[in-house]
Amino acid sequence: MPGHDHINLVAELDPVAAVRDEEIGERIRRFPKLIPFGAPDFGHAVQDGPEWRIGATGACDPAGARFDLARRLRGEAENEEDGGVVRALRAAGDRLDPPEGDPLPKDEWEIGARRYRVIRVERFTLIMNGVMEPPRVTDADLLAGDPLLHGHLIDPLAPAGQWETQLRLNLAGFVPNPGSVADAVMTETRHAVHTHAGVVLLPPTFTVLEIKDGTAKPVTGGHDPDQARAHLARYFSDVLPELRGFQGEPPAPAEVAEWRRAAAEVEATAGHEFDVLGRCYRTVRVSRMIRLGRDGPEAPRASDQELYGLPEDEYQHED
Repeated sequence: MPGHDHINLVAELDPVAAVRDEEIGERIRRFPKLIPFGAPDFGHAVQDGPEWRIGATGACDPAGARFDLARRLRGEAENEEDGGVVRALRAAGDRLDPPEGDPLPKDEWEIGARRYRVIRVERFTLIMNGVMEPPRVTDADLLAGDPLLHGHLIDPLAPAGQWETQLRLNLAGFVPNPGSVADAVMTETRHAVHTHAGVVLLPPTFTVLEIKDGTAKPVTGGHDPDQARAHLARYFSDVLPELRGFQGEPPAPAEVAEWRRAAAEVEATAGHEFDVLGRCYRTVRVSRMIRLGRDGPEAPRASDQELYGLPEDEYQHED
């Protein structure tokens, strides 16, 4: 993959990119520590010639990403004119998502002139003194495209400012704190630092946390801060009443009215922190990245497969 382990640091950026880079620097100074944010996401990418593009993201496990890839392959078969390629696309789709029997846990396919790969997207956030990074002013510049990143170009050689460069360098060798993950996970992470030394940043997502007694619990989220806010309001106005009803304890009218007032307060609050019902809710920025190696973006690791119950000896990936 051309430039997989390089960063194209430039002295001058276009005005929009320059402002974005300055904000990265401001955030690194305010929130100088990195921490993983939950489990990775999964998706698939497609190589056509030297170029890799994301097909989709947003799967919570490798199996889900394979089902998404199966749909992609079947869709491409509908528009393909080469009969041999059509048969290969359909056959691969049927093996990844068969009408009957177990799906094939294979993450790499070469069909016609293209290569398809299930990929791993790491999530992280910046933090200082227990406070995680909120949304940035310049995030609006990154969120105009498809939230699942359909067609997003993976371009490690895109011009980068000094602060994006610094962040990518920090991420290149980043591993979790010792003892925070299983030994096998730590070993795989350290291995990935060497085999996939390059890092590209992707547009972020956003999560709303409930802050209580020094702990933070995810409540909802969205592809942009406004959507996260709307989902938090709906959590109070719709989700909580429905949940109580599902549990067989329908809420009293007074409770429903209180939740609706909380939803209205959320919608009326400026900023990304909401104090309602005696609790604090805060929207945090969840940054995303892909590791790159000589052969392209990183595929799922063995520990990712085992996390969801797939024995390592059944996992198939072609390097």
